[in-house]
Amino acid sequence: ESYDAGQFLTGSLVHFTIAHTSAVDMKLVVETVGMRATVVILGAGGERVAVENNGAWDAADLQAALGAGYTVTDFDY
Repeated sequence: ESYDAGQFLTGSLVHFTIAHTSAVDMKLVVETVGMRATVVILGAGGERVAVENNGAWDAADLQAALGAGYTVTDFDY
C-alpha cells in the first residue's frame, strides 16, 4: 500500500489554512469544524487544520461559519 500527501490511514483529509485579523481562536475553530466533521490534525501555531474529508466543509463555508475577521483557504501539498 502507498499513501499520498493529505491522506490519513485509509481515508483522505481536507487541509485548511486559517488566518484572523488579530489571532486565531483554536477553540472556536475546533468547535466550529466539529459541528460537521472530525478534526484530525491541528497545525502548530494554529494556522492549519486537517479534517476528515466527508464533504462537510469547504473553505468558503468554514470561513463564513467562523465569522468576521477569519480567512480560510485550501492548503494543498
